[in-house]
Amino acid sequence: MSFRTQLEEALKPFIPPVLLEGVRAFKDRFRQPVLTVAPDGWRTELAGDKHQGWSVDDVVSAERAKWDAYCRNLEGAGPLGFAHEHYDLTVTRNPSFHNVHLTYAYVLALTARKKDRVSVLDWGGSLGHYYQLGKAVLPDVALDYHVKEVPLMAAAGKELNPDVTWHDDASCLDRDYDLVMMNGSLLYLEDWAEFLQKIASSVKEYLFLFRLLVVQDSPSFVASQWIYNSQMLHLQVNQSELLAAVDRTGLRLVREFVVGDRPYIKGAPEQCEMRGWLFKREPASKA
Repeated sequence: MSFRTQLEEALKPFIPPVLLEGVRAFKDRFRQPVLTVAPDGWRTELAGDKHQGWSVDDVVSAERAKWDAYCRNLEGAGPLGFAHEHYDLTVTRNPSFHNVHLTYAYVLALTARKKDRVSVLDWGGSLGHYYQLGKAVLPDVALDYHVKEVPLMAAAGKELNPDVTWHDDASCLDRDYDLVMMNGSLLYLEDWAEFLQKIASSVKEYLFLFRLLVVQDSPSFVASQWIYNSQMLHLQVNQSELLAAVDRTGLRLVREFVVGDRPYIKGAPEQCEMRGWLFKREPASKA
């Protein structure tokens, strides 16, 4: 952990949350933005040669380098306040990361109620980190875990996480699952609303949409994102628009989740907040 990170962690108990959030927002406006409004929406041309999205060696290499540390953090009875996306896996008591992992644990436990075995589709699931997390928090439940990823990531996942069933195309939607989850991946799809209709057909019981950047008052807008030395386009979605799209699938809202992250987006008409939702398929009524 860097000295700066250590200092911030040490000062947290003594700084009011509102003030701390204001300081972070101020700092965000003066550092290189990760997200910048894309002037032409999904038609925006990205400069340079680093715009292949998630399907690049840099992304896979970065995740692979942290894999062993992530798995070690799941051993024993330690806290779950770490994140595989974070650069420093020695950070294990971050409340935001802990919240993300415990929210997933709740969703998985709810899905597993009265079951010995649970089928899961994790669309955009990286190296299958949430399979390992699921085994750690529910060791007595067998997980039939499937991950849909880009070919480069799926190939690495097969090597590092062989108990997962890996898919690099949409054939995984040819069956249904007790739980279908999209952890931030939905809004990289231009046709996200139409895709919701498609993926909902594979939901046997629950759909978990998590860590989505949403706005309350502004229309949805597209931003360019720099991550893992790669550039891609990403939608910041209007919350009412998102919930209406899910409602059209016939799934019922069970609960909203607070993630709390508010990454600064340069040029945004409204700054976003990261949120999540759990939806359920109601059983067919008997005639």
